[in-house]
Amino acid sequence: MRLDPRVEFHRAVIRLTESGPVAFSTGGQRASRVGSLSGENGLVILPEKTESGAGKVEAGSYVQALIISELQCF
Repeated sequence: MRLDPRVEFHRAVIRLTESGPVAFSTGGQRASRVGSLSGENGLVILPEKTESGAGKVEAGSYVQALIISELQCF
């Protein structure tokens, strides 16, 4: 996920796996894309992009998330 100069909250489905919680993007995040609200149960908190830091969060990275409804177990 690419980072913005400000903190962002990315809609996601968070599942509990044997190795811990894993977040999956719900797709496009524009305000007009209400379909991405379907099935979401959390928000991945993306840190702000800094001049000296990375410009994106790679798959498999650890990030903070806000759980907003029941978690799925797999």
